Amino acid sequence: MTQQPSFLSARVLIPFLTITLIWGSTWFVIRGQIAEVPASWSVTYRFLLAGLAMLAVARINGQRIRFTARELGFTALVGSLQFTFNFNLVYEAEHHITSGLVAVVFALLVVPNALLGRAFLGDRFTRRFM
Repeated sequence: MTQQPSFLSARVLIPFLTITLIWGSTWFVIRGQIAEVPASWSVTYRFLLAGLAMLAVARINGQRIRFTARELGFTALVGSLQFTFNFNLVYEAEHHITSGLVAVVFALLVVPNALLGRAFLGDRFTRRFM
C-alpha cells in the first residue's frame, strides 16, 4: 500500500499554492482587462491561449489528444456553454460589482453544475462529492 502524501509536503503544497495564486489573481486581471478590451475578446484570447498551453503540455508529456466527431462536438458544446458563455457573464458582471463578490458567486457555480450533471449526464451525488 502506498503512503498518502502529507498536505504539508512540497509535492502537495507547491502545486496547491501555484494554482491558488494563479486562480486567485484571475479576478484582478479580469478587472484590468475589461477596462481596455471588450469582454468577449478577453475571453476569446484567454481561452485560446489556455487551450494551446494545454495542448503543449500534453505534447511535452507524450500524450495524444484524439476525439471522435461526436466527442469533438460535445466538447465544443460544453466549452461554448460552460466556459465561453459563463466567462462572458463573469466579465460583464465585473463592470458592475466588485471582483471579490464575482469570485464568491463564481465559486458557488459548483451547485448548478452538479445539478446539470445529474440531469444531463446521470452523475450521482456521492458523499465524496459533497
